[in-house]
Amino acid sequence: MRQRPAGRREAAKDRYGKAAQSFSSVARGTGVELLGISRELIRVPAAVFMRVAEILGQHVLRAWLYVWPLLLAAWKLAGRALAYAARVVTPARITVLVALLTALALAGSQWADLRGITIGTDNYAGLEEVAPAPQVETQTVGSAHAWVGIPLAVIAALIVLRSATGRPKLARLLVGVGVAVVVMSLAVDRPEGLDKGQLEIQYQSVTATLLTGFWAQLVSGVILILLAPLLIRVLSPEAESAGRHPRERKARIRMPALRGPKRAGRAAEAQR
Repeated sequence: MRQRPAGRREAAKDRYGKAAQSFSSVARGTGVELLGISRELIRVPAAVFMRVAEILGQHVLRAWLYVWPLLLAAWKLAGRALAYAARVVTPARITVLVALLTALALAGSQWADLRGITIGTDNYAGLEEVAPAPQVETQTVGSAHAWVGIPLAVIAALIVLRSATGRPKLARLLVGVGVAVVVMSLAVDRPEGLDKGQLEIQYQSVTATLLTGFWAQLVSGVILILLAPLLIRVLSPEAESAGRHPRERKARIRMPALRGPKRAGRAAEAQR
């Protein structure tokens, strides 16, 4: 006998249901396996990262515990240095130091080159940085004026030192020294430095250039002139008392008050 169509449909449904169940079980198992693999792929690098971070954190903590006291000590040392500088580095001392360095620069400029004479300058146009024109003659600053700049520098240093040791008004003499240096530079050294001599006749395109020594001497003279009134101002007794440390000023203010009763007691004993 033939099966009924309804029985065929039921058998087909059973086969489809079993196939769907088997597929869902396979998909479920595959998903579980993939999830487990994904967890392992994340867990292993995370564990390695956490271990490395823990080790690095321990080293960083040890380094910080070692460096932090050093930073505190450096901070305290910087504070003490700043406090010491506030007491010691005063405007008067800075100005005196600058004036002495200027006198030293004036003396040192005497051995520097005053001028340089080059020949064939036109042939080296545009090549100054690569191949400058050769210098055939140089001259020192001191030789142009019989080394007068050295005694002027010594005089300037002595004036500064004497002004700093109790006679600030002597600093006005620096104006005379500075003017002498400026006049000597412009009236004697400059014409001497720009004089080409016989070279201008023997060669073509001869150039005379004033070099570093001339400008160092000229600037030293100008600075000495400017420092004269500044030294008088900062070395005056009023400026020194105003520039003292607050503790020193308080001590000076309190001393007469402490000495007053003692003097009064001595005067009373003398009257008795």
